[in-house]
Amino acid sequence: MVLNMKRRRTWLTGLLVFILGCAIIVNQHPGKLAHIPEEGYLAPSFTLETVQGQSLNITQLKGKPLMINFFASWCPPCQAEAPDLVKMDALYHSQVTFIGVDMTESDSRSAVITFMKKVGIQYPVLLDSVGKVAKEYDVISIPTSFFINSKGVIVDRVEGALSQRTLQAELSQLVKISPESKASQQR
Repeated sequence: MVLNMKRRRTWLTGLLVFILGCAIIVNQHPGKLAHIPEEGYLAPSFTLETVQGQSLNITQLKGKPLMINFFASWCPPCQAEAPDLVKMDALYHSQVTFIGVDMTESDSRSAVITFMKKVGIQYPVLLDSVGKVAKEYDVISIPTSFFINSKGVIVDRVEGALSQRTLQAELSQLVKISPESKASQQR
């Protein structure tokens, strides 16, 4: 009986030490938990080069809803959704900023430019040449799209090709929740 009580105390002490250790680890990294690239979290900030060679930081675009599409020019689902992205950019251009992020780690600048011309992409396309931003956004498959409100908070994340209907629904919802669109509706 005494032996069982000693084992129980040892086990409970070990469990308590484990729980306290976990709490200490979580409290040492609270900022990490707030940067998950999912709905309800702030979109990680990044700076990349455009296909024209200019530097663009997405925090410069804060104040207007943002749609970020991770893609590659050689990717068949990316090619299939690109014409719909172009149409929706034309339709929502004044309300939503579209950004393409090409996974140039597996693509080339010239292939991206050729693809943009072929499809008619007018919105900025950024080159993630080493895959750093894709890693920050936890992009596992392409295409992957993020819908971000005017405050920089991720509203939705969609993996896979978007149909025009789905894309329009996502953008319509994004514009509805934007403070700017609410203010203009009240006038």
